[in-house]
Amino acid sequence: MKRASSNLIEDETKLSGLLFNKSKKIVEKLKKNIENNEFVDNQPVWFDEDDNHLAANTIPNKKSKALQSERLKQKYESIMGTPNWAKLGQIPENEDESEITKKVGHVHKKKSLNLPKDYLEIRRFPNINNETKSEGKVISCVEFHPKLSVALVGGQSGIVSLFSIGGDTNNKLHSFRLKKWKVTSAYFSPEGSEAYLASEADHSYCLYNLVKAEPKLVQLPHCVKKPKIFKLSPNGKYLAVADGFDEIHIICAKSNERLRALKHNSSVVSVAFSHNSEQMYCYCAQGEITIWDLSTYRALKKFYDNGCVNASCITDSPCGKLLAAGSKEGIVNVYDRSSLDSPSPFPLKTISNLTTKITDIKFNATSEIIAISSNCYPNAVKLVHTPSYHVFSNFPKQSITYNNIQTVNFSPNSGYMALGNDKGLAYLFRLKYYKNY
Repeated sequence: MKRASSNLIEDETKLSGLLFNKSKKIVEKLKKNIENNEFVDNQPVWFDEDDNHLAANTIPNKKSKALQSERLKQKYESIMGTPNWAKLGQIPENEDESEITKKVGHVHKKKSLNLPKDYLEIRRFPNINNETKSEGKVISCVEFHPKLSVALVGGQSGIVSLFSIGGDTNNKLHSFRLKKWKVTSAYFSPEGSEAYLASEADHSYCLYNLVKAEPKLVQLPHCVKKPKIFKLSPNGKYLAVADGFDEIHIICAKSNERLRALKHNSSVVSVAFSHNSEQMYCYCAQGEITIWDLSTYRALKKFYDNGCVNASCITDSPCGKLLAAGSKEGIVNVYDRSSLDSPSPFPLKTISNLTTKITDIKFNATSEIIAISSNCYPNAVKLVHTPSYHVFSNFPKQSITYNNIQTVNFSPNSGYMALGNDKGLAYLFRLKYYKNY
């Protein structure tokens, strides 16, 4: 028994190390140097002498005498850019520019202050779940970890997998199975130590501890039969749960205590928390939107989504300035939140590029991109630039079929975008404009 216990502790320690102990002291030291604006002539702490003997002709079709390590470095930087952790200081003002180009080997283009509206530089990477492909035929959830380059993939089989996002290879970190479950919702807690998972067909939700690699089933309040709506607030304090009728139940995420039931005039089809978790938007079947104050549980405003006949989903932007509501007719109305105080708010922009039910709407971290998708038709996904509201014409490519898109998501700093489809695949894309994960 002691040996088994020892092995369990070692496994937990190993997983914790993979997920959470990625050179904290080094990162803190780098941040300190950058904040103090100090330039340090840093030298490599380790050098491989064999690199001097590796000529570029070891790479097929390459006959240059340049070192292979330099060529690989240049190729990586041209695709991914220089990571923030590698920028250890400022370049001295008196250093000759020609010397810089000699050392670097190429000149980077100056980054635009704003995301270009006509063309999105995007590159497809290997699928996130290439190593497993066991999460189910329908991939309903792809969530990026808020702190680390890790993604969670879940679907109809009840298997949930964690992957390290590394570009050319996405290594599996861990998998677990929830029997007789079809995962329909998944969220990481803000600090990233836990994951909340729910199934529309089960009366409980799963609280997964990433440090201990331990899933725990938590019963929902008796009044909630099946969580057709399951949403975690951005601050991690509230869970909004509903079984598809006219009541939304607000639950304390830590204690699982039901705090309040919010009553509506008709069935609620979608909810969204504001960026600061102070308000909640409830979207009813006939298009009525109710804004709730979560400190007093009072309705601040009720209005009808302009032109909506059948509502489908709603979401708030991370910047807190925009609210997007999608309908079953394929229309997405984007509202300026400052205009919601008027008696009959009118949308800032109406997006009508899709013709089937809008099933998912996501803003990227900077609120410069709105991803809208429909799972009713193949390749029904569009990326819209804000504030111009131009649709990026180069995505999706007409020559590639992504099948029916079930979910869209962006990484915390928008460096990556993920799509989950109905063929068991979780696609991964690199958005080159954004340099960080």
